[in-house]
Amino acid sequence: MWQLFFDGASRTGPQGHVIAGVGVALVFPQNYVIPRAFSLTEPCSNNVAEYNALLIGMQIADEIGVKNLEAYGDSKLIVSQVCGEYEVRHEDLVPYFNATIFMAERFGNFYIDHV
Repeated sequence: MWQLFFDGASRTGPQGHVIAGVGVALVFPQNYVIPRAFSLTEPCSNNVAEYNALLIGMQIADEIGVKNLEAYGDSKLIVSQVCGEYEVRHEDLVPYFNATIFMAERFGNFYIDHV
């Protein structure tokens, strides 16, 4: 079982522009770590940044052939939406939620939890 740790953040920079980025770490079953960080090109909310982090991590895992994935993130909202505990109420999150569910189905086993 591979593990994915993801985090996204968005803030207003010194000139008033929104700056967003994501970080992911994939951990092999043998405890080897693949860390990645990305700047997002479009301004977005923290929740959109979190979804982007999860999706980027899942895409990397899929591309390298991971079949079983556990994902861990610090956004209770995102984790609870993907688990089906919360409904997606904000329209801007619906495409990210749908893409996450689509990606999750590409894995033999997918688990997500809040840390």
